[in-house]
Amino acid sequence: MKADNTERIRARILALIESEFESDAAFERAMGLGDKTVNNWRRARSASFMRMLPKLSEEFKVNIGELMDMPLRRDTSELSEEELHLLKLYRRSRSMPEPMRQALRETLETTINLYLNSYNDVKTAAKRRGPKKKEG
Repeated sequence: MKADNTERIRARILALIESEFESDAAFERAMGLGDKTVNNWRRARSASFMRMLPKLSEEFKVNIGELMDMPLRRDTSELSEEELHLLKLYRRSRSMPEPMRQALRETLETTINLYLNSYNDVKTAAKRRGPKKKEG
């Protein structure tokens, strides 16, 4: 494989690590890798990720073909900083058992809906009262 292809794959893998894990160390723990493995990838001291493509494709839930020739699979260019923060927080839950992740999603959805309903109730009540009168 040509060096430029290896570099593109390296960049994709590192971007996925950054988008889905809190830190390189968290990724290394999840994958059972030694300390400084990702650091060595970042510094182009090692291309051991090439031998791990099947395991990496499973971890990131993409097929190897996509991993080797894909634009970043999640375009986050239109997300705000707050949305990116929430997405990173949620992605950290990947280590939890699926029933706990489902409960987390349901809790988040319920909480957001409660806040939206409360906000809408306040807006509706304010409209009914009409504009505030100036004292004078």
